[in-house]
Parts: sequence; C-alpha cells; structure tokens
Amino acid sequence: MTKGKNKSVLIFAFITMLLIAVVDNIKGVLVPAFKTSFSINNSQVGDIFFIGSIAYVLFTYLGGILCEKLGQKKTYGLGFIIIIFSSLLFYISKTYLMFLICIFILNIGIALVAISVNTLVPMISIGFQALAMNLTHFCYGAGSTITQLTTGIVLSKGVSWRNIYLFISVLFLLAFIMFIFIKIPKNNIQDNIDNVKNYKIKDALKEKLFYYYSFALGFYVFAEVATANWLVNFLQESYKFDYKMSSIYLSVFFILLTLGRLFGGFIVEKVGHLKSVIIALFIALILYTISLIIGGKFIFLICISGLFFSIVFPTVVSTIGINFRENSIYMSGIIITTSSIINMILNKFMGNLSDLIGTHKAFYMVPISLIIAIIFSIITYKNTRKNRKTLV
Repeated sequence: MTKGKNKSVLIFAFITMLLIAVVDNIKGVLVPAFKTSFSINNSQVGDIFFIGSIAYVLFTYLGGILCEKLGQKKTYGLGFIIIIFSSLLFYISKTYLMFLICIFILNIGIALVAISVNTLVPMISIGFQALAMNLTHFCYGAGSTITQLTTGIVLSKGVSWRNIYLFISVLFLLAFIMFIFIKIPKNNIQDNIDNVKNYKIKDALKEKLFYYYSFALGFYVFAEVATANWLVNFLQESYKFDYKMSSIYLSVFFILLTLGRLFGGFIVEKVGHLKSVIIALFIALILYTISLIIGGKFIFLICISGLFFSIVFPTVVSTIGINFRENSIYMSGIIITTSSIINMILNKFMGNLSDLIGTHKAFYMVPISLIIAIIFSIITYKNTRKNRKTLV
C-alpha cells in the first residue's frame, strides 16, 4: 500500500476513534439520567457497565479472530453497522431490560471497530507505532472531551438522552458512507488464517508475558474507565455538584488526557515505551490519591491525572506486536480481551461497593488499581530485555 493510501487510512482511523469515544463515554455522563428514567440504583448502573463489558470482552476476542481471517475491512464495516442499528434502538427502548439489550448490542459494535483500529494502525505505521497509536488515542480523548463537555450542557437544556443516541446514529451513518470509499490493507489474510489454526488460546496461556500484559493493562483500563463512568455520579453524590459542573470536571480530565496523547507519543519515543508508562502511572497514582484523601479544592487533581493516564493504553498496546512478532494481531486481541474482563469485573464490583460503603470510599478502587498496574508494568519491563533496544 502506498504512503498516500496509508495516510488516508490513518486519518480515517483517527476519525473513527473520535466517534467511538463519543458513543463509549457518553453513558458516564448520562448515569444520573438513566437512574431517573428507569428508577435504578448504583448497583443496577453497575449492571449496565457489566452487560456492556461482557459484549465488549466477547467480541474483542472474536473480533481479533475475524480480523485475522476476514481482514480489518469487513470487521470494521460490520462494527459500524451494529453501532448504527443499536443507537437507533435506544430511541425506542422503554424498559430497563430493553435498555440493557441495547447496551449489549452497542458494545458488540464498539468492540469490533476498536479491535480493527488497534490492530490496523500498528500494521500501517511501521517504525513509529507508539507515535501513531498515541495520536489515534489522542482522537479518542478528543471525542471523550467533546462528549463530556457538551452532553451536560445539552441535558441541562432539556434534551432527552434518547435523542442524543439518535444523533449518534446519524454521525455513524455518515462515517460509514465515508468508510465505503476507504481502502483498508488486507494484511496477508491467508497467512493469518494459517497462524490462527496453528496458534490456539492454550498456547497464549503458556506465555508469561500474556499475564503480565493483561494485568498491567486490565487494572489501568479500569482506572480510566471508572473515571469516565463514575466521576459525574461521584461528584454529584459526594460533593453535590450539578450536571454542568460535574461534566466540566470530567471534560477537563479528558482534555488533559487528550493533550497528553497528542504530545506523549514524542516523549515515549525518546524516554522509552514501558519506562514512560511506569513513570506516568506513578504520577497519576499520587495525584489521584491526594485528591481523594484531601478532597475539597484538591479534587481537581483527578482532572490533572488525566495528563498522565494519557500515554498508558496506546503505548502498552503498541509494544505487544514487538514482543509477539508472530500472531501479533491474535495476541493483541486476547490481551485486550483479558484486560476488558478485569475491567468488567471491577466496574461491577465498584457499583455494588458504592451502594454498600458509599460512593466516596468506593472510589479508592481507582488508586488501588493504579498500584497493581504499576507492579505488573514493572514486571513486564523487566521481562522484555531481549527487546530492550526497542522498548526503553
């Protein structure tokens, strides 16, 4: 594929991640609206995230296999169609059960699109994977920021959350029309089919790096997702913030996360991949912990931590292909799947814990998860010495 075509694919990947961020993160801002609309508590909100995570986990794994067998183009397109369909279903969902079904279907589409992008970008950006992945996830941060900032304002003006999902379906329809004309590389599909046949999940489970990566990524993902999903609810219940103010705090978190991804890739390339991750996680841990312990005016430190959250996911994912040169797409899929399972379980537990001991105390799960992510990032760093020239 020519450089020009690679450039167009990358640009579309950037646009895709921006849109995925919108549909993926909007539910965090809408939590109070869901609670009012369906008369549910925090534990049932946890069920919403849990159901969505089940779909995401399952279809991230299946999506990795589909990318190997069919190529990213078909997997990508299928994900778009599912997101459009499910977003329309939200508009007519009148019961809590119907709403959960919509969440499940929506996250199938999100998973298929996300795994397509996360495996495609490293493949077409040989030599600058970390930079390309950080720029891709910069767009995710940009979409998240726009979502957090505008949704609270739109809701405060009386717009229904169902109408918001209807608007999202229109956005994805327009993107799908654009997608039809984008030429996605096929990535030697026949060789990939042979690799999938010869490399089973039991082989992956024998790799110690699989566990190190999964735990490092999984506990980090929970920390970021918990902030996106629960911060608005946390600020409203613990500090009596209104919709507008709590959504502003969340949007600032994502603004800084976005800026970090814009410039973080350049820093990572100079400092080193996993070394940068460990430093960033440690600083984020300090900021988050101080904000929860002192509270009050220091709660803004949660927002600042977003700057250091920024590089972790894209940088870690970009190193998977370096350490698993064969079956890199399959290993990326299964590691992201496992990390999603960890995130799914912890998010469900956080919802139950919020009802049991209070939202503020339950939020300490985030810094605890960051500690665990740091530990496994260090272990991963120490066990990748054979690729040290690339990773540090």
